[in-house]
Amino acid sequence: MIGTLELSILFFAAVFSGLPLFWIPLKNELFQKLLLSFSGAFILALCLFHLLPEVYIGLEPETAGLFLFAGFLLQQVLDYFSGGIEHGHAHHDHTHEHNNHNHRPHFPVLMLTGLCIHAFVEGLPLLHTSSGNSLFRGILLHNLPISIAFVNILLGQGIPKRQILAALILFAAMTPLGALSATFLPMQVGSIGPYSLAIVIGIFFHISTTILFESDQNHRFNLIKFGSVIFGAALAFALH
Repeated sequence: MIGTLELSILFFAAVFSGLPLFWIPLKNELFQKLLLSFSGAFILALCLFHLLPEVYIGLEPETAGLFLFAGFLLQQVLDYFSGGIEHGHAHHDHTHEHNNHNHRPHFPVLMLTGLCIHAFVEGLPLLHTSSGNSLFRGILLHNLPISIAFVNILLGQGIPKRQILAALILFAAMTPLGALSATFLPMQVGSIGPYSLAIVIGIFFHISTTILFESDQNHRFNLIKFGSVIFGAALAFALH
């Protein structure tokens, strides 16, 4: 059962995973790639082993498929705003917009907006699903590389640290806010979980497959990355 403790852990883990970069620059790309591979495999396996069965028990197959695909498409749209930072890195950086040597760097509002919507939606089923503990673990591990990448990108673009900290706190608060706000949605409490969980699984499918199927340089087989994928999937299978 998810409660105040778990929501607090989600908040503080997202904040404190990004804070060390204020003092210790992240120069090891291998560590970031392995963390991404691990988290991507973990949330994909989590969906297949633990979350997906609940959706198909609670909804008709056609309805479940519709909401799963809706979540997948939602993340595709959010990627346009966030630049794909939910995958642990940005494919295009909004902080470059209107930035030059003669002006102060502009804060990437679109990136933060997309990221916050993503985090808010992820929190919606947390308090209304029997798989809440599994979802909690998935979001927890998923948010770590996001926080690291978010702070790393903003620092690299010269955004003031006080603005970065405020943005990091806002992002960290969105998932708990999503979980709490779901209680007030105009739906019967029992019906919130399966629909919102299906959307989140669709989001997770988009993110995890993007992480796992992005090709390595020269399409080489990377044994270390493969090992982190297997470890992430095995850990998700083992946790109940």
